[in-house]
Amino acid sequence: MPIPDPLSLWHDLEATVRHTLTHNELAQGGLLIAALSALAVQARTLPATALNHLKGRFTITLDVQGDDAAFPWLAAWLAAQPVGRHLRHLGVVTRFNEQMGGQNLTLGVDRDGDDVNVRLVPLSGQVLLRYRGHWVLARPARTQRQIAGSGAAGFNHSLTFRMLASARPIIGELLRDAYDSTAGRSDGRVEIHVPEYQGWTLAERRPARPLSSLIYAETLLDTLSGDLNAFFRDRDWYAQMGIPYRRGYLLHGPPGNGKSSLVAALAGHFGLNVCVLNLATPDLTDDRLTGLLNTLPRRALLLLEDIDAVFLGREPRAPTVKLSFNGLLNALDGVAAGEGRVTFMTTNDPGGLDAALIRPGRADRHVHLGNATPEQIAGMLRRFWPDWTDTQIEDLAQRVPGGLLSMARVQEYLLERRADEAGVTRDWATLTGTGCPTRLRLLPAG
Repeated sequence: MPIPDPLSLWHDLEATVRHTLTHNELAQGGLLIAALSALAVQARTLPATALNHLKGRFTITLDVQGDDAAFPWLAAWLAAQPVGRHLRHLGVVTRFNEQMGGQNLTLGVDRDGDDVNVRLVPLSGQVLLRYRGHWVLARPARTQRQIAGSGAAGFNHSLTFRMLASARPIIGELLRDAYDSTAGRSDGRVEIHVPEYQGWTLAERRPARPLSSLIYAETLLDTLSGDLNAFFRDRDWYAQMGIPYRRGYLLHGPPGNGKSSLVAALAGHFGLNVCVLNLATPDLTDDRLTGLLNTLPRRALLLLEDIDAVFLGREPRAPTVKLSFNGLLNALDGVAAGEGRVTFMTTNDPGGLDAALIRPGRADRHVHLGNATPEQIAGMLRRFWPDWTDTQIEDLAQRVPGGLLSMARVQEYLLERRADEAGVTRDWATLTGTGCPTRLRLLPAG
C-alpha cells in the first residue's frame, strides 16, 4: 500500500474542514471539536506541525488549574450541567465536598436526623456541551502531585475547555455564570478555609449565625458591626487619603467567651467567609505566610487564633516555630500586604504581646471579651427559658458575681439541665461555687 504524501493529505483535510464549516452547522460545533481532539491522538501519521496548525487555527483552549479560585466555580458549574453526569471517571467525596462540584447523592438519614450525603466528583474524561449557542468540549483531569524528597502528595486537578475560535466572546460569560451559581450566590452559610500547601482549601460550610443570637456585654456588637460597615463603605475615601485599605482587630479576654464565635457571626452578617491560620504550625515560614495572605479567597476575614501562643514578645515560644516576628509584621502590613483585608487576632492574655504587633494599622481596635456579667447571664437564661418571669431571671443572675464565670461555663450548665427546668434553680449554687445544691442540704444528718 503506497504511503500517503503528508502535504497532499493536509490539503485534502483542510479542504474537507472548509467545506464542513460552510455547509454543516452541527459540525461547526461539537463534531468538529471532537474530531480535532481525536485527531491529535489517532492520526499519528500526520506531522505534529500540521496538527498544531489545525488546532491553533480553528479552536481556542481555556485551562484552569485546581489551585486557582475559578476552579471550584467551574467544577461545580460543569457538574450541574446535564452532560456532566456522562463523565466516566468519578471519585467519591464524603465530607466538605462543595468545592469540587459533583453529583450529590443522599444515602439516608443518620441517628441525629441529618442527611448522609456523598458526592460523585468528575476526575477525568470529556463531555461535549452546548453553551450560549456554541459547542464546548470540557475535560476535567488530575495528576499526582510530587514533592521533592517526599514522593507523592495528593493530586493536582485541572479543567480544560476547548471551543471554536469564534466562541472566544463567551469565555467571560462562562466564568460569570460559574461564579454567580457558586461563590457569588449567598446561601446563608459561612465557608471556613484552612491552609493547604501554598493556598487555601475549604474545610467546612456552616449556617451563618445571626448576630442577635450572641450575648455580649453592653454595645459591643453594635460597635464592631458599625465599625466594619464603615470600613466596607469607605473604600474610596481610604484611596483618596492614601491610607492602606486594611482593618485589624484584637479580641482579648479569658477563654470561653466567644471570640471565635464573634468572628464567624460577623462574617455571616456581612456575607464574608473566614480563613483560619495557626501561626505555630511548624511548616509555616515567612515566605509561606506572605504567599498565603496574598492568596486569600475573595471576601474573606483572616482569623489568627491564640496569637500569644506563638511569640513571647518577639521571640518564638517553641523551637518548632519557623515564622519570624518580623516576617509576621511584614505579612500583616508590609509593602506586599494585600488591600481590603480584615484581620482578627485573638488572645487570652495580651500582656505577652509586643506593642508593635498590636499597634494601630495592625490592630486598629482592641476589644475585651470578659467573663459573664449578670446582664449576660440574664440574657442566656431568657434564651433557654423564655417563659420565666423577669423576677426569676434577675434573682438568679444577680447571685453570680460579675467576672466569675465564662459564658461557655454558663451555657454548659444550662445545657446539662435543658430537660430539667427545676434543676436550674435547685443546683444554682453549684454553678457559682458558693455552696452545696439544695437537694444535698436536705439530706438527713449522718
